Amino acid sequence: MRDRRFANWTTRRVRAAGDPAVHPAVRGGQGGAVPRGVRHAALGTALAALLTVTGCAPEPAAEPPPPATGTSPPNTLAKVDVGDALTVTATVDRVIDERALVVRDVDLADRTLLVLTGQAVEATPPQLLSVEGTVVRFSYRSLATRHHLTDRAAYRPFEGQKALVASQITVWR
Repeated sequence: MRDRRFANWTTRRVRAAGDPAVHPAVRGGQGGAVPRGVRHAALGTALAALLTVTGCAPEPAAEPPPPATGTSPPNTLAKVDVGDALTVTATVDRVIDERALVVRDVDLADRTLLVLTGQAVEATPPQLLSVEGTVVRFSYRSLATRHHLTDRAAYRPFEGQKALVASQITVWR
C-alpha cells in the first residue's frame, strides 16, 4: 500500500509538469528555478560579455615602421671622430709595407681600415690582430715621412679616409 501511494504521488507530479521528459526545475516552473525573465536577462548579459572579450572591438592600428637610417647599419668608423681613441680586432687583409697594413672586419666602413704603425709588424693574412690607436684622416703628404710610407699608388684608395695610427698591436697566433 505504501508503494501505491508513492506511485500515485509521482504520477500527479509528472502530469502537473505537463511533460514527463522535462524536469520542472529545468522548465522554470516548480522547484525553486530561476524565473524566465531573469534567466533571459542573465543570458543576454553573458552573451554581451562573451562578445566583448572575444574580439568584437576594432583591431588596433599597426605600429609604423622605424624610420630608415640608411641601407646598412652604422659601422665602427662612422661612430668615431678624427682624434678619438679606437680599439679594433680584425683580420689582416693585406700588408702594404712593413709599417702599414689593411685590416678587414664587417664593422668597418667598406669592411677595411688602413693601420699605420710606428714599428714593423710581423703579420700576414688572415691573422687576427687587435689594434689600439688614434683615428686620423689619411693624407699621404702629411703622414708619409712620419710613418715611412713608400709606394704612393698603394695608398691612393685611402686618401681622405679615416685610418688608425696604432699605439699598440697584438698579433693573435
